[in-house]
Amino acid sequence: MASPIIKWAGGKRQLLPEIVKRMPTAFKRFYEPFFGGGALFFSLSPEQAVLSDINSQLINAYQQIKISPYKIISTLEQIQNKHNSLKNDIEQTKYYLTKRNEFNQCILNNILTVKSASLFIFLNKAGYNGLYRVNKKGLFNVPSSHRKILKMFDAENIFAASHALQKCTIKCGDFEDACRDARSGDFIFLDPPYYDSFDTYQSGGFSEADHIRLARLFKKLSKEGVYCIETNSNCDFIKELYKDFSIDIVNVKRMINCDSAKRTGCEIIITNFK
Repeated sequence: MASPIIKWAGGKRQLLPEIVKRMPTAFKRFYEPFFGGGALFFSLSPEQAVLSDINSQLINAYQQIKISPYKIISTLEQIQNKHNSLKNDIEQTKYYLTKRNEFNQCILNNILTVKSASLFIFLNKAGYNGLYRVNKKGLFNVPSSHRKILKMFDAENIFAASHALQKCTIKCGDFEDACRDARSGDFIFLDPPYYDSFDTYQSGGFSEADHIRLARLFKKLSKEGVYCIETNSNCDFIKELYKDFSIDIVNVKRMINCDSAKRTGCEIIITNFK
C-alpha cells in the first residue's frame, strides 16, 4: 500500500480514522476532486477511481508517477544528490532558487513533463513547511526551508503509488467537471480549500462563491444517490450551507501551519447518508 508522496496543506492523514469510519460500507467508483496529497485514496486503493485537482502541476506529478516511475526516481535522485552535496546554506539556497525559477518557467509555458513533476516534488520537500503558494502572476514563491540534508522520496513508495494509480482516471480541472459522471452508488470525498484558510493555493483562490457552488453540487449529488463526505471549516457559514445534512465536529492537527500554536483545532465532517 502506498502512502502520500507529498505534503499538502489540509492533508487528511491525521483525520483518516474519522473519515474511514463514516464511509459507506460498499460503493462503486471512488471520486476525489480536490486530490492534493491523496491520503484517503492511497489508504483505500480502490478498484475504480477518478482523481482530479485544479493544480495542473500537481496532477502532472501524479500522471508522471503513474506512467514513468523509473524516470521520476532517477531525476529526483539527481536533484537530491546535488542538493545534499552542496557545502553550506548559501549554496543550497541558491540551488533551491535556481530550481524554483526552472519550475516557474514550467508554469509559465505549461510544461508538463517528468522534469516539471520532479521539480514540483523537490520544491514540496525543500520549500518552507511543504507549502504550495503562488503570487498574483501564478508563480510559485515559497522560500527554502534551509534543510541541510534532503530525503525527498522512497523508491518503493513511488512504485506502490504508481501501481495504485494504474487503475485511475487522473485529470486536471474544476470539481464540478470531475464529478460530472458520478452515478448512484458512487462515493465522492470532497476536501476543498477551507473557507477560512489562505486563498493562495491557486491564483484567485477558492472563493465564497465557490463554496456556495460546491454546496449546490453536494445537494445535487445527494438527490442522485451518490455517497458524499466533505471536510471543511468549523464555521457558521459552512454549517449553514450544509444544515440539511449530518455534520460532526472533530479535533484535528494542522501540521503544515507555520504557527505551532495554531496546529490544533476543530473541523467538520459532512455526510449525506447514514
